[in-house]
Amino acid sequence: MLEMLRRLHDDILAKLDALEALTSLPQPPMDRLPALRQALTRSSRARTMLLERAYGQLIAECPPAKKAALEVLKTSGKDNLITSTQHIGSWTLRQIADRWPEYCAASTRMRADMRQRIRSEKDLIYPLLAEQKGG
Repeated sequence: MLEMLRRLHDDILAKLDALEALTSLPQPPMDRLPALRQALTRSSRARTMLLERAYGQLIAECPPAKKAALEVLKTSGKDNLITSTQHIGSWTLRQIADRWPEYCAASTRMRADMRQRIRSEKDLIYPLLAEQKGG
């Protein structure tokens, strides 16, 4: 599970980098942006599904000092999913094309949030999964 999560994190980060490159362009690259957004959504959802399957056992087996942090991460993941869904829904392709600078700013905030989320997952979950694997 740890390797799969690492691969998903790496994939998401690569897609965030690609999205950052596209949003640095002066005009919306509508020939590439929709496919990238869809691919990022798929990877992010795959990560969420993997974590949702793992949380129960991780929470049950983790040291008490980490249990609360893991519960917060689990809950915030659901909140992040709602925020992401709202972002995708409000930024339709038409909206992106019509309001490119605003989309770029909104995308910057979402990418920063996603990067922070991945850092938190790496810091907390990787060691727990490594202990589980070794135990």
